[in-house]
Amino acid sequence: MKACVLLGNTREKSNTEAVTRIFIDELAAKGVEVKIFSLREKNIKSCVGCDACHSVMDSFGCVLKDDVQEIAGEILTSDLVVFSSPIYTWYATPPLKALMDRLYAFTKYPENADAFNLMKKQRFALIATSGEKCKTNCDLLSKGVKRMAKFAKLSYIGYFAALDKGYEKSTRKKVADGARAFAKKCIKSFK
Repeated sequence: MKACVLLGNTREKSNTEAVTRIFIDELAAKGVEVKIFSLREKNIKSCVGCDACHSVMDSFGCVLKDDVQEIAGEILTSDLVVFSSPIYTWYATPPLKALMDRLYAFTKYPENADAFNLMKKQRFALIATSGEKCKTNCDLLSKGVKRMAKFAKLSYIGYFAALDKGYEKSTRKKVADGARAFAKKCIKSFK
């Protein structure tokens, strides 16, 4: 099994990345090959809506030249795609949102035939942190990722949300245990 983890946090050493690293460590301990992309370090341009990608039937096909082609290649060879982000105004950070928009290039619209998606086997999952009320603050991003999966005829495993402030010792353990349990849930979804 192979996982592609998309770290959307915009600052180094963030709580979101710390939680996601615990999740990644659990995946690796269970034998999952993990490829990690720190999106803050990548050049990710915004989709320009030109639709050129939809006429290139056998590849990602986006005309923008940036780091998204590399990321897209990894997504296509992965079984599990994990979106990780702190919540910024009830949604993903700008680098993750820009990448999510660009993933629409996997959808192809051939003439005189039904649309199809180059992603066939991938399952999506989400890890999110929020300053307050993480279950309700993360719901819109979760719905967005779930809709992306449904549109592409893929599965959405679900999400793990963690409070991003007030990490006391007992809270840190609870969050770490939750991240490990979510990794196990993701692996189990493939069995």
